[in-house]
Amino acid sequence: MKAPVAKQYLYEALFRLMAKMDYRSISVSQLVSVAGVSRSTFYRNYYDMLDIVDEFYKDAISEIYSKYPLSESTMSSVIKNIFSELKSKRNEFEILNRQGLLDRMSPHVYNTSLKQINNMGVWHNRYQPHFFAGASFALIKAWIEYGFEETEEEITNIFLKSLEGYMFS
Repeated sequence: MKAPVAKQYLYEALFRLMAKMDYRSISVSQLVSVAGVSRSTFYRNYYDMLDIVDEFYKDAISEIYSKYPLSESTMSSVIKNIFSELKSKRNEFEILNRQGLLDRMSPHVYNTSLKQINNMGVWHNRYQPHFFAGASFALIKAWIEYGFEETEEEITNIFLKSLEGYMFS
């Protein structure tokens, strides 16, 4: 079986299992049985099951952010699109939240946000990009934890309001 297909099966199986039970009680044997792959296929691709979670975050965040390059003129629409894309993965994020695994998303959001923010080049000092990259993760995490209560438009406005007085001269 080709690695991308096997990885997809493992990813889908892990999320199905995590929807029903604590990830710490899921065995590799259960996972590969549900995925329909061998143990060797699992270990050829991953060290442990949390590697699948980390890969989900890495792939999801880089895919979302790469679709929407940030600029001053497109900021509002780009931020809204990012929140819309995040919400399109609501099921996965809600499962990860119930499992207590949202913090594993932090380096992916932080690093990707930092790269986009630095590309804009509109900051007053070298610390601002780090501040807002961390704040981006905190806001996304809170929105997920609060069950995506606000619409994409509302959370975008909250985010942009938070930038007032800090970003532009």
